[in-house]
Amino acid sequence: MLRQILVLLLILVCNARAHAQAPVLRLATWNLEHLAAAAGHGCRPRDEADYERLRHEAARLSADVIALQEVENQAAVARVFDPDTYAIEISQQPDRDLGTCRRHRSRKRTMQRTGFAINKERLARLGLTYRRLPDFEAIDLGSLRWATRILVEPTDGGGEPIQLMSLHLKSGCSYGRLASKIRRDQCRLLRRQLGVLEEWIDARAGADEPFVLLGDFNRQLDQPRDDFWADIDDGTLCAWTPDPVLGRRCRPGTSYPDADADLVLANAGEPFPYPFNPRYPYAIDHIVFDPVTARGIVAGSYRVLGYEGGTPPPSDHHPVAISFRP
Repeated sequence: MLRQILVLLLILVCNARAHAQAPVLRLATWNLEHLAAAAGHGCRPRDEADYERLRHEAARLSADVIALQEVENQAAVARVFDPDTYAIEISQQPDRDLGTCRRHRSRKRTMQRTGFAINKERLARLGLTYRRLPDFEAIDLGSLRWATRILVEPTDGGGEPIQLMSLHLKSGCSYGRLASKIRRDQCRLLRRQLGVLEEWIDARAGADEPFVLLGDFNRQLDQPRDDFWADIDDGTLCAWTPDPVLGRRCRPGTSYPDADADLVLANAGEPFPYPFNPRYPYAIDHIVFDPVTARGIVAGSYRVLGYEGGTPPPSDHHPVAISFRP
């Protein structure tokens, strides 16, 4: 009996050591508010001092993989994240005329793409690599934003690859019911995106594929009884069919429980320190894990970066970050 106990303790110690030595990956998401490639362009025109301030905040963020939103192109991101250090992946939707800026009619809007900045050396030191996956175009639905996807995997081929997706959902419907009658076009579009996203999540969960969603959801998922979060975190899978109102609709009688569809919101229970509206003091930028990948989250590692310096802030969104062991 004593020998069995000693063997069990040895196994536990070895597992604890292996877990402690596992690589820790720092993930972040950051909406860079109309980041243009050229100084003085776009709806948030910047000068060189503004770009330098963004570079300073990026260094303070010190993340290994950063999901990005509202960036014009690769050249724009390169003004903030040095291409010698970071691989830059940007959604590949074609350029189009987006018209003028809402608050500055004399200015032309630049493309608002999603993407990733990936610290190549840091990934290599952790024994990880990445490869680009096709953009998730189905989430567009008229929002003019595709989601960018990459697969992070061990260099030696062992272990499970993890799919990361940077997304930017429709703005203008951050709180309130989506299940009831909706009059606002923004909410109708977000509701359709919800169906498309839920189908994508169910496909990953059904195939036991690890994933992390990062980005500007434009939705306060952590507000009490949020129905967007309740829908994607319903712990069930079903067969989906296209629907003009819901984006995707679950076919009656096909729903069944699956533990892999029970998601984890990184900031659950964490007060958002920089609310846009004090009446609704919740985040709209989120990091969402499948339940298996979430087991690697480093306790207490979730952070919202506060900006240094004066006003205005370098972006109207704050970066959020978390560490986990892939």
